[in-house]
Amino acid sequence: MTDERRAELEAEIEAFMARYENAFVSGTRDDLQALVHLPVIYVSETEAQVRERYPFDPERMREAIGFHHPETEVRIVHLEETRAHLTIEGTRHRADGSVIESIDSFYILHKSNNEWGVSVFSGVRGAR
Repeated sequence: MTDERRAELEAEIEAFMARYENAFVSGTRDDLQALVHLPVIYVSETEAQVRERYPFDPERMREAIGFHHPETEVRIVHLEETRAHLTIEGTRHRADGSVIESIDSFYILHKSNNEWGVSVFSGVRGAR
């Protein structure tokens, strides 16, 4: 892969992750579901789950924990034309900026029909 092509793919991933983050901040479960390839694999604390629906409702999360915005650092660990492995170090914050929790995640994205989507993800709360 040329450096130019890698830069193009990285820009695609960055744009995709911005849409994904926006769905958490102000979207609905359906908004998030539009950004995954179904079935999606969610690796929980105890098992890998094959889900036909996005497993979390961001509206409920915002209401339950006061989530307002994240601070995240996304690292592309592996990148191909149709697959990417990402690590995400994140901190969830309330509107006043106070920290709710840290969460470190691993995502596998696939590009299908010229669209990136989440195929597999898992997060660990309190990792830092």
